[in-house]
Amino acid sequence: MHCLKMTAVEFINITKKFGSFFANRDISFSVEKNTVHCILGENGAGKTTLMKILFGMYRQDSGSLKISGEDIRFNSPHDAIAKGIGMVHQHFMLIDDFTVMENIILGNEITKGIRIDFDKTAGILNELISTYSLNLDINKKISEISISAQQKTEILKLLFRNSDILIFDEPTAVLSPAETDEFFKIIGKFKSSGKTIIFITHKLNEVRKISDKVSVLRRGMLVYESSNENRNLDLNILSQAIVGETVVKANTEKADIVFPGNDGRNAISLRNIFLKKDNVSRLKGLNLDLYKGEIHGICGVEGNGQNEIIDIITGLETEFEGEFSNPGCSISLVPDDRLKKGMISEFTIGENIILKKKSSNFISERLLDRISTETAEKYDVRVSDIKSNLSSLSGGNQQKVIFARETELESDVMIFSHPTRGVDINATVFIHSKIIEQRNKGKAVLLISSDLDELFALSDKISVIYNGAIAGTFGSEELSNFRNEELIRKSDESTGSPLSDKIGKLMIGIKTE
Repeated sequence: MHCLKMTAVEFINITKKFGSFFANRDISFSVEKNTVHCILGENGAGKTTLMKILFGMYRQDSGSLKISGEDIRFNSPHDAIAKGIGMVHQHFMLIDDFTVMENIILGNEITKGIRIDFDKTAGILNELISTYSLNLDINKKISEISISAQQKTEILKLLFRNSDILIFDEPTAVLSPAETDEFFKIIGKFKSSGKTIIFITHKLNEVRKISDKVSVLRRGMLVYESSNENRNLDLNILSQAIVGETVVKANTEKADIVFPGNDGRNAISLRNIFLKKDNVSRLKGLNLDLYKGEIHGICGVEGNGQNEIIDIITGLETEFEGEFSNPGCSISLVPDDRLKKGMISEFTIGENIILKKKSSNFISERLLDRISTETAEKYDVRVSDIKSNLSSLSGGNQQKVIFARETELESDVMIFSHPTRGVDINATVFIHSKIIEQRNKGKAVLLISSDLDELFALSDKISVIYNGAIAGTFGSEELSNFRNEELIRKSDESTGSPLSDKIGKLMIGIKTE
């Protein structure tokens, strides 16, 4: 006897336009209760727009929504929250100077008379933290906690509001492999407690691992659906559905580069670096060398000193002990947060590019339009109007603009911090090719990423950072052996790898031989 499955959300012929552009076009599918439903698609495919309609941030132009069989038309997120819908956005909606608890209760305070009942609130929050193993200190400020803890704060916010339908937009884009595994355990607990999860991601292996059903959007339309009850999704079919064509492979061929002696290769040297901020030791005797013609990958759980390394190299941090050597090398940075650190969202492509151009020319509208056009063509930035602000572009296209600006400077040292976070398959391939291109031009490349596959594919050398120091470094021979092992492992479907296991342990502070 089959159990009748109930529908949590039903999208019926949803259409949403921005001017003449169709963000969503006649989309119809349903999300069953107590399941994990993954929504896939390239940047700009319409995924986030559709979820913002469900969360009441946008109103559809035509079509209808049903929640648990009831026709619904939301006018605001407040209406959606009242119906038990919660959303964790790709860019968190948190106030840095507020504590975890203050962020969670803002606009939803429990009162005792005219005062906020902090004791009762703390009791409820700590019970939720215990139930879902969130491991949060509700009295810490957002500025004091890691990215993964900030995400847990957003999750706790939904639980505090009694949300039954949980929307996650690229939730693992900011997480290390260990943190991703922990997050998936939380998702499992949500399912066990009867909640429905809608999960937007670009990571196909995650989709096969966690989803019950998959829907793929392309150019604003639903193009593919599949059940994943037996965890046997065909990732090749899924990839093709996402891009509508054969996925382009990144050119990861590395050129042999000849330098006039080792002295000419050394670009950046950090020796025995100690750094304390807000009475907390951030770096503890860190040693790191960057060489021209080499991609040096850094992996580790976020908050272990990666940002402090960047700040020292780029000159933003000067209050440290130890020796920092930079023999006249120019430096470019693609930062980890494109919205806060990498661009001015109200500016056009050309205006963002010209921010760093050394030119005495008069800046005219014609010049800016030419820069926008040339950048869009060279870096495959997909934009309907070159005069559009960057805020109107998808995340992947915004990232390409930042890449264009930084790589065109032809700096001696290139720093890429989480360069493919939250971007789609083809944008990732394009960005990887550009990183290799910089290395082949003889640049010293520092690649910081929480994506081990990305680091293994691109790096000539990988260092693991833990608790403000380098816990281990693996050279080109070890990485080459690992890649060969991976080919064998994938062909016989075996699991695990000595090197990836070793790196994973170092990332969480377990020493290996």
